[in-house]
Amino acid sequence: MVRGNRFVVADIGQAAMLALWVALPGLAAAQSVTPSVVEPAVTFPVKSAAELVTTPLTTPPADAEPAPDGAALRSIWADPRAVARLFRDACVQTEGQAAAAVDWALAQGFFPVDPMRGSTDELLAGEPGSVLAAPGSDSRVLLVAAQGSRCMVWAERVSGPGLRLALVELTGELGGKGARVQLQAERNIERSGAWRSQMQWRYRRVGGSQDFGIGSVTTLTAAPGTQALHFSPLPPATGISPDGVKP
Repeated sequence: MVRGNRFVVADIGQAAMLALWVALPGLAAAQSVTPSVVEPAVTFPVKSAAELVTTPLTTPPADAEPAPDGAALRSIWADPRAVARLFRDACVQTEGQAAAAVDWALAQGFFPVDPMRGSTDELLAGEPGSVLAAPGSDSRVLLVAAQGSRCMVWAERVSGPGLRLALVELTGELGGKGARVQLQAERNIERSGAWRSQMQWRYRRVGGSQDFGIGSVTTLTAAPGTQALHFSPLPPATGISPDGVKP
């Protein structure tokens, strides 16, 4: 995990978190489950990371003291909706293409993490790729773009339940626009003394022929923690899909 210019161990251990991330594609073989009931959709009007880091979440009172430099920017990334929006724009809309994800991120003000300062190889699972830090996040929100259309957003100090809700809203948004989105697996896993939720959807864009996995590893409690959202190719589905049509 990056804080400033240093990698440190995440709350349940980076290795344990990465093990859950790597295991996400394996959930594709699981049987479909019924999605949980979620709260009404949240409003998320911003359109880019550049707008995220300049748009306050709430309007402060007129007599409020000015916030310290950087405080407003850090608060933006504490909002799970900002992290979900980043994942959508950088990973889902680019279909995990590393060059496209990196180009998008650089245009939004992200900056590359120095590979000599910390275990970026772990985040990339030992494969070629790039790790970039979100602007205004104090390097607590990272975009990982690897070969093979593998893309991840790694976020520290974010609400796990809030991010799950934001991701469910995101998949609903994609399905509402005509994409094929199916929740395939949802389970709770214990690693290094901490319980986390794993979820995975099978996703295919409108007019596309390749299936991808949209996955998450999030904390179960409301306390801010380390979360991961993952996007990667899936093998062709077998059998009959919920709409009665062969995939």
